[in-house]
Amino acid sequence: MRTKYAIVLMLAFAGCGTKQEPGGAGSGTGSVDTTKPVEPEKSITCPPGNVVKDGACVVVLTAEKVALVVTQQTRLDDLAKLLDKVDTAAAPIELLNAFRKLDEWKNLTSKFDQLKTVDEVVAQLDNGIKTLRTFKAGLGEASGRLGNLKLELDRLMKDTGTARKIEEVRAQVSSQVRSAVEPLALQVADTIQNALTPLMTKLEEVQAVMELTCASLKLGGGGDQAKALCKQAKEAFSAGLAFLDDFKARPAKMFDDLANELQTQLALLIDAEANKILDLAQIKVNEALKLPAGSGSAK
Repeated sequence: MRTKYAIVLMLAFAGCGTKQEPGGAGSGTGSVDTTKPVEPEKSITCPPGNVVKDGACVVVLTAEKVALVVTQQTRLDDLAKLLDKVDTAAAPIELLNAFRKLDEWKNLTSKFDQLKTVDEVVAQLDNGIKTLRTFKAGLGEASGRLGNLKLELDRLMKDTGTARKIEEVRAQVSSQVRSAVEPLALQVADTIQNALTPLMTKLEEVQAVMELTCASLKLGGGGDQAKALCKQAKEAFSAGLAFLDDFKARPAKMFDDLANELQTQLALLIDAEANKILDLAQIKVNEALKLPAGSGSAK
């Protein structure tokens, strides 16, 4: 009897050791999983011109802001159109080159050191005109990049479905702004330093020399070709300098307005890096205004 009783007790204890805890699947020593399932992020629908920031709709763009960006693009186009008349500034240089081929000029150069200085600046004047032509092409490229920015802004103003996150939109807009502004700043600085400044100062100097040369030829009986060129010189230099005088302040003013307008109208869509580039670009243009003529290309 005692033996049977001992066997029953052993079986009873063994059963207690394998009893499962509620909700468990083992011997009762395992941990209970209490992790809640992760709910998928809910999509948010916002009005046009809005993005999602911290789970809420935020207004970052309006039709008026887009219109002001378009105005800056138009200003680029208008400035490029003014450079369609760059031949007006090139005319006195072409006339000067023709004059330098005449025997009268060569004879006078051997007598007057002032004429030798003209020979030395001709290459600089030619480079100035080439720089203006390059700037015209650069304005067209910058206008195209602003057009790409406008397309991105138009997309944001037309979206009516699930709103995009501000981080995504900011990255795209900032990239468009950098691609438009950074190369334009270099071109504006280069144009001021290596085109407008030397052209204005050197053409005025050459104009004075040409007046003395033509007066000398008139007294000394210059040939018909020399007399014809002298007759054209006064009008050509006056028109060229008038064009440059009207144009000289426009590139820097255009860039200043463009950079300020972008930073103001797209303040919530331009990241810190793009703002830094805009500020540095403005500094580069301002420095070019202070540099003396011919001190080197903008880097």
